[in-house]
Amino acid sequence: MEEVVNQAKNQKLVKILSWILIVASVLVLLKEVFLTQGYLAMFNMEQITKNFDPPIEINFTLYYIQSAIEFLLCIVVFVSATFVLKYKNFWRKVLVYGLIASIIFLFVSPLIDFYNFPTVKIKGIGGVEREFMEVPRITIFLWSFTWSIIFSIFFIYVIYKLSKPEVKLLFK
Repeated sequence: MEEVVNQAKNQKLVKILSWILIVASVLVLLKEVFLTQGYLAMFNMEQITKNFDPPIEINFTLYYIQSAIEFLLCIVVFVSATFVLKYKNFWRKVLVYGLIASIIFLFVSPLIDFYNFPTVKIKGIGGVEREFMEVPRITIFLWSFTWSIIFSIFFIYVIYKLSKPEVKLLFK
């Protein structure tokens, strides 16, 4: 009797975690679509006008590469979490590996953003002004890293729960 209750709890846990991952991946996919459209608009504006000289220097290539990786990871998590709802063992493994790759991405991404931060082109800037311009860069890095830690803790929890032997029995 206790085994049936534990199995029902594990099934409920797998369903809850899978739905959380599905909703989160859809939200991140939507964010990526809207951000990519914004970057494309800026890139097209730069290509169309000869005198497009914004006061910001930004490397679009790194942002597109990051966006593509995040997009692919979200699709992997979305698809695998969907099939985990049907208790497919192959997709459970794919989800675990996808979450591990997501954790790595979550810690690398803030570093890339920190070293590729859009800089303002102002001539004659020095001393205190330059230090003042560093404040947003450091603040964004700290917030990004904090969120990376929070999401990574959740992903580690999901990996731990999906790797437990009693949960693996559901996928046989």
